[in-house]
Amino acid sequence: MALPLPKRVQLRDGQEALIRTLSENDLPSWCAMINACSEETLWRRFERRAKKAILAEALRFCSPNAQEFVLVAEVQGQMAGEARLCLIPEAQAAEFCVLVADPWQGVGLGSLLTDLALAWADEHGINRILVEVVPENLRILHILRSRGFRFREGAGQILWGERLSPRV
Repeated sequence: MALPLPKRVQLRDGQEALIRTLSENDLPSWCAMINACSEETLWRRFERRAKKAILAEALRFCSPNAQEFVLVAEVQGQMAGEARLCLIPEAQAAEFCVLVADPWQGVGLGSLLTDLALAWADEHGINRILVEVVPENLRILHILRSRGFRFREGAGQILWGERLSPRV
């Protein structure tokens, strides 16, 4: 069954979110989402706190290509979050990351984006999902562990996680 997109969902706080794939026209919205993030949120996603440095790479992050699958969530017409799978076809694997801007944290958007990205990966034969997480990102560690990810210590202050597809 193909993931039906775009998709409207209700968040825990009653707001409606539109889930869709990233488009080449999303650059201004993506930059606004980054600007709505605290330094701590940026650290947890990008492992750096400087908005200017992240925004300098905005065009790369907003240029859809065949090696990435990117879901975005819009709430009240604003980009509120994204989930990104960077594909590693030769290994039937993908690296996963998710970001929810501060104003929309705590309403289930990170869990929703994670579930939809993992469902897409399963539908497309991705057998392994890999993540890098800073240990203080307790929310995403909880979300990922509850979805079958196993973690080990990586280099520096990083935890490496992996989830094998239910098919493997």
